[in-house]
Amino acid sequence: MLSIQEHGTVEEASSNLLDFILIPDNWLEQAAPQPEGSASWPASDMQYQRRVGTLRICASVDVAPSLDVTLHIAFRAPGLTPIKAADHLESFLKQRLPLTPNSEWQVEVDDRRWIHFSRRYAGTHLLA
Repeated sequence: MLSIQEHGTVEEASSNLLDFILIPDNWLEQAAPQPEGSASWPASDMQYQRRVGTLRICASVDVAPSLDVTLHIAFRAPGLTPIKAADHLESFLKQRLPLTPNSEWQVEVDDRRWIHFSRRYAGTHLLA
């Protein structure tokens, strides 16, 4: 059975996970929308997940059938709030993709208590 890689800090997890997910060969095909409560994301593949203490992090670059490319990062931990998750997001992205003023992220909390952040990764959709 595969286990989730452990790291000492969010920054270490970020360096390791972003190095992996930003390689185009590791981008994921975004499936059709799932029914409410479906467990299709975060990715069941442990390569896309990391752990820092009780904090679980899942990240991927998703390519939609329309060829829109989205960066998707989610956090889960006991008692985690969207505000604290936003702080983790800032720490997670600081080294490679620092947050900038007025950057727009979609935020969602699912029924499994994952706090999801997503935003367009590429400026326009890919051309085939």
